[in-house]
Amino acid sequence: MDRSLFNNLVEIHQFCYSIGMAIGNLNLKGKAVCAPLAGISNRPFRVLAIRGGAAMTYTEMISSEAIIRRQKRTFGMMAFQPEEQPLAIQLFGANPEVMLEAARIVTEECHPDLLHVNFGCPAKKVVAKNGGAAVLKDLGLTREIIEAVVAGAGSTPVSIKMRTGWDDQSPVYLEVGRIAQEAGAMAVCLHARSRAGGYAGKADWSAIRKLKDAVGITVIGNGDVASGEDAARMIEMTGCDMVMIGRAAIGNPLIFAQVNQYLDNGTMIDPPSLEEKVCLVVDHAGMMVEEYGESRGVMMMRKHLGLYVRGFVGASEMRNRLVQTKTLDEIRAIFSEYIALQTTREDDDSNEQ
Repeated sequence: MDRSLFNNLVEIHQFCYSIGMAIGNLNLKGKAVCAPLAGISNRPFRVLAIRGGAAMTYTEMISSEAIIRRQKRTFGMMAFQPEEQPLAIQLFGANPEVMLEAARIVTEECHPDLLHVNFGCPAKKVVAKNGGAAVLKDLGLTREIIEAVVAGAGSTPVSIKMRTGWDDQSPVYLEVGRIAQEAGAMAVCLHARSRAGGYAGKADWSAIRKLKDAVGITVIGNGDVASGEDAARMIEMTGCDMVMIGRAAIGNPLIFAQVNQYLDNGTMIDPPSLEEKVCLVVDHAGMMVEEYGESRGVMMMRKHLGLYVRGFVGASEMRNRLVQTKTLDEIRAIFSEYIALQTTREDDDSNEQ
């Protein structure tokens, strides 16, 4: 596999930057940010997202309690390099005093480009601690938390992410958007589903439109954006300033370049060739092994492998093999074998014609 193919692939986003947005004093290139994803948004994934054209990346959710207790693993999750920037560190918690101190520690010691407060996570283990989307049930606490993080962040801009509400019967996103603006946040991201809605059904983009009309800070739309056309349609329908892409980026970090170019001039980037896509997934696997060691890195990589091979001939059989891999060499061998097989088939087809 020619390494230059991968280099050309990840540099494709460099001409897609005539559009951009500012969040406070942070200037971003492009209008598509890579959503924070539990178990996914580690360093290798963030690097690939930035190379692929993401305007910004986020860490996984970081517990404010763990920060003030200075847990080693937590600080490891917040560590980053310039190739992952612009980067936001994402906090969650339910105690304003703890959130203030955590924000101060993070900004003074980690120096992120943005501090991001999560009011959207629906996971039981998070809401059980009154974090994530659970905070939306107490708007007074919501205000106190945002004010505390803004105070602790100093000159670092603060954003929040939320759901429309705890459930479909209690939408609070407009109130929370106004609270965020009054408390000093510079951006608000809305996943246009309630906590109870999870990821089911269609996101209600009309809620993003209403939020944009209600506040004067940057609004980032989230939910069901899986292509450049989706992003353009969301921006047109809602007036949002940027889009956040999460699940659609797993196995396709180049989606950000695709979105940027489509928003920039309405054209589509040619999809990567088979060889280019294989180079991308093998490089991702190599980065995971470098970051976490072979055993853990390959285990963590398995959740990506099946999505990388979407659309491949014989994808189901490949997934079955890939989810059983234990070493980087096994991953490389499966993809090398696959390319050789497809090349042979193409040659056979050509000879028959």
